[in-house]
Amino acid sequence: MALKQFFLISCPVKTFIFKMTDKNKNHLRKFPSGTVVREARPEDDAQICALIRRNSMSGRISLTTDCEPSFFSMIEVEGHAHRVAVAQSGREIVGVASMARRRIFFNGQPEAFGYLGSLRIDASFRNTTLLARFYNILKKWHKEDFGVRFYLSAIPQDNRIARDTVTTGRAGMPVFHNTGILYNAAIPLFKRPLPRLPDRIRIVRGSEVGAGPIADFLNRVGSEKQFFPVYTADDILAANGILRGLHLDDFYVALRDAKITGITACWNQFPFRRIMIADYPWYLQWLRRMSSPLAKLLHMAPIPGPGEPLYNANAACIAIENNNQQIFDLLLKTILHHEHHTGKAFLVVGLMTGDPLMRALRNYLHLATRTCVYVMSLDGFDILSERDGRIPYVEIGSL
Repeated sequence: MALKQFFLISCPVKTFIFKMTDKNKNHLRKFPSGTVVREARPEDDAQICALIRRNSMSGRISLTTDCEPSFFSMIEVEGHAHRVAVAQSGREIVGVASMARRRIFFNGQPEAFGYLGSLRIDASFRNTTLLARFYNILKKWHKEDFGVRFYLSAIPQDNRIARDTVTTGRAGMPVFHNTGILYNAAIPLFKRPLPRLPDRIRIVRGSEVGAGPIADFLNRVGSEKQFFPVYTADDILAANGILRGLHLDDFYVALRDAKITGITACWNQFPFRRIMIADYPWYLQWLRRMSSPLAKLLHMAPIPGPGEPLYNANAACIAIENNNQQIFDLLLKTILHHEHHTGKAFLVVGLMTGDPLMRALRNYLHLATRTCVYVMSLDGFDILSERDGRIPYVEIGSL
């Protein structure tokens, strides 16, 4: 049980996080005088990075995010258009929140959606009306030029206070509706053989297929799931943008008689976003020391200590024809074989509960976290009555 608890933090999902103590969640203090909420400027970049790093995500293990060298570069993966609000007290940035816009599939058709994320507020400003002020400026920008009906956001399932806040309309916030649970499986990377492929099946890298056919397949198969991102060949080939850091040869493509039948990419975000260990409870410190010999025996990356990063990769752009679990399993086995040599500790696979592909994860020892995915409208649209029965898909590397 202790080992499982230790690794429950292995999924680097960046979420819209709000911390409020139970004692004060219904008693907000007056907004501090001299504090202003405004749009972020390029010169705020270093201070925003510092703010995000010093505000850890609480849980069994305290985590924080290192987004140096640039916060603005990190949030490129959230969408094609961004606006960022900061709270400034004196000369110091004490809070940040962002909104992004991107095209995703809704009921099988491309539609512009928003995403709310990166919320961080320094401890001395949390139980104030600052959260509501952030929402006011985001709502103002929404009305000006954002052009979306709905926004997605994500909160760890065990962050009950944050979930209660967004689902009850407290602090002047709109009500968020839970649209499902994102199951994040962290599969340890160690030496594994390449899978034996059935007749007529080959697995190749993306450069052998090309960005155009990959984008076409992702959009055709991805449209069968709710919220799957719309991708173009330019997105895949671009050095920056919504697939920042993901290269053409990071795509693993399953071919059946030269026809694409499944795709899964391996997305390394370490150069621009790192999940850091802030602190461990004493018993997990002990467990980390005791597990080091086992890690060496299995040729695994060592478990990081406080102040060190979790070196993970995300499975991304998961699109499998007819949700074929065998094809998905072959792609995962191939990625796990190749990624073991990179020094990473885990491959994190994120799928919404109810996705048929989740059954393939039973083949792997893994450690799990769960994230609640929410949708809300600032214009009163009711997504619950509009959405059809498609199973949602959320790109964990874009959260």
